[in-house]
Amino acid sequence: MDLPGSDVESDGINACFENVPRATAPKNTVDLDTAIIYSGISKRRDFHPAPRMKRVQQKQVVQPRSKSGKGGKLTQLALDESDEVELTKEDIKSIYAELQAISDKLREENHILHEREAKLKERERMLAISQESLQTVADHHVKVKMAALEERLKSELSQMDQALKEKTKENKRLKENFETIKQANDVMKKEIEVLQAQNGKLSKNSSSLHARLANLQRKQEYEQKLKDSEVLKQQADSSSSSQQTHSEAVGATATSSKQGGEKQEEKALKSTKQSKHASVQVYSSALATLLDWVCEAHLRQALTDLPTHPSDTYCAPDFIQERVFKVLPCLVDILRDNASNIKCCLPCLQFIYWSLLHIDQIQTQQNVCMSTTMRRLGEEIYYPKSAKVTEVEKIIGTPTVLNDKLKDALFLRSSNSHVRLLSALIVLKTLSRSDVLAQAFDVLKTELKEDQAKELFLYYQASNVITFYLKPVNKTFISVAVDVMLQMASDSPFQRTFLESCGNEHFFRAAALLIRTPLSDIRVMERLSIVLQKLSKIRTNKRYFEIYTIVAIIQEMLVAGGNENAFLTLNLKSILFNLNVAAKS
Repeated sequence: MDLPGSDVESDGINACFENVPRATAPKNTVDLDTAIIYSGISKRRDFHPAPRMKRVQQKQVVQPRSKSGKGGKLTQLALDESDEVELTKEDIKSIYAELQAISDKLREENHILHEREAKLKERERMLAISQESLQTVADHHVKVKMAALEERLKSELSQMDQALKEKTKENKRLKENFETIKQANDVMKKEIEVLQAQNGKLSKNSSSLHARLANLQRKQEYEQKLKDSEVLKQQADSSSSSQQTHSEAVGATATSSKQGGEKQEEKALKSTKQSKHASVQVYSSALATLLDWVCEAHLRQALTDLPTHPSDTYCAPDFIQERVFKVLPCLVDILRDNASNIKCCLPCLQFIYWSLLHIDQIQTQQNVCMSTTMRRLGEEIYYPKSAKVTEVEKIIGTPTVLNDKLKDALFLRSSNSHVRLLSALIVLKTLSRSDVLAQAFDVLKTELKEDQAKELFLYYQASNVITFYLKPVNKTFISVAVDVMLQMASDSPFQRTFLESCGNEHFFRAAALLIRTPLSDIRVMERLSIVLQKLSKIRTNKRYFEIYTIVAIIQEMLVAGGNENAFLTLNLKSILFNLNVAAKS
C-alpha cells in the first residue's frame, strides 16, 4: 500500500542522513544506539520507499540512553536484504526529532569544546606571559646582584690598590732611610778611622812626653841632690865658726823665745774662741729660722687645720721666699764647716737647690740683693774654703797634714754621686765663669752615664736648668747642653719621663730660638733634631710645635738645605712624619 507523500518524506530523511557527518561524532557525546542506527541507515544508500508497504519484521528493539536521561524511543531495526520495511509518518518524525536532538547535543558539545579550547589558549598565553615576566625578573635580579658584586669587587680592588700604593710608598721611604743611614754610617766609619789615627798619634806623643817628663824628673832630682850636698857642705863650714858666737847668744834668746811662744798660744786660743762663737751664732740663727718655719707651716697646722689643707699663707711664694732669704746666708758657713760630712752636707745642698728654683719663679728686687749670697754659695761649692787650712793649723800643723787637707774630695769631687750631681746643678745656677761651668757640665755628663743619676736628674727637675743654656745667648755652652739633653733622651727606663718633662713652653721656646739661629757646628743641630724627633712622637707636644712655628722652620730648612746633610734631613723628615705634616717640595 502506497502512502501519499512518502516520496517527499523519504527524500527529507535521506537529506537528513546526508547532513549527518560520517564516523566523525565527538567522543563521549553519541550513544551506542545512535551509532548503530547511524551505521544501519548509512549502509542503505539505495533506500527508496516501495510502492507497496510490506510487513516490517522487528528484529530487536533497543532503548536509547541520553545524557539527560530523557528522550523518546528509537527503534533500531535490523534489516535484511530480503526484508521490507514499512515506516509510518510518526516514526519518521520521531526519528527526525531524535536526530535533531542529537545534532543539537553535538553542537552544544562542540560549543563547550570550543570554549575549553579558548580557555586553554588563554591559559597558555598567560603562562607564556608569566614565563616571560619571570625570566625578566630573574634577569633583573641577576643583573642587580652582578652589579653589586662588581661594585664590591671594584671597591675592594681600589682599597687593595691604595694599600699597595701605601706599602710601596712606605717601602720606598724605608729604602731611602736605609740609604741615608748607610751613608751616615759610612761617614761615621771614616770619621772613626780618622779619629783612631789621631788617637794613635796622640797616644804616641803622650808616651814620648811621659818618657821625657820622667827623664826631666830624674834630672831635677839629681840636681836637687847636688844642691843639697852643697848646702850641707856650706852649713858644715859655717857651723864651726858660729859655735862660739852662738853660745854667747843662747842666754839672751832663751828668755825672748819663751815670751814669744806664750804670745802665739794666746793668739791661737783667742782666734779659736772667736771662730767657735761665730759658728755657734750661724748655726743658732739658721736653726731658729728653720724651727720657726716648721712650727708655723706644719706643726701648728697639724693641730688647728686639716693636715692635707694647710693655710694658704704658709704656702704662698712670698712667705717661702722670706724664710729662704733668712736661711741661705747661714748655709755658706754651714757648708764650709760640714763639707766632709755627707749626712749634713746633702740636706743643705738640697735646700739650696730647691730655694734657687723658688727664687727663679719670683722676680723681685730682693733677688738682686741675694745674687751675692748665691754667688758665695756657688764659690763655696766649687772652691771649698774648708779645704784650706785655718790659722791654728798653720801654726800647729805639720806640712804633710796640710797637703792632705788641701787634697780632700769635696762637693764636685766628692765620693758620693748624689752630692756631685747636686753640686754641679747648683754651680750651673749660681756661677757664670766659663771654665767653672765647663767643669760642672763635665761632671754632670759623667754622672748621667748611670741610671741612678738620671733618676736624680728627673727628681730635681733639672731640665729647666739645662734649658737655660740652650738659648742663643749662651753660645759657648749650647753644644754641651744639647749633649746633656741627648744623653737623657737616650733609651733608658727614664726616657719617657724626661720627654714629658720637656713638654712645656720653656723648652720649646728655647728650641725654636735655637733652630732659627745659624750655628757654626752642624752637629749641634743634628743632636737637637734627635731630641725633637722623640718629642714629636708624643701627641700632646704637637701644639707646641705649631705654636712656636717649629714645623714651618723645619720645612724651610728642608727646602733650603736639600740633601747636604743626610742624617739631619732624615731626622727633620721624621719629625714632620710624626706630626702628620707633609714636607714642602
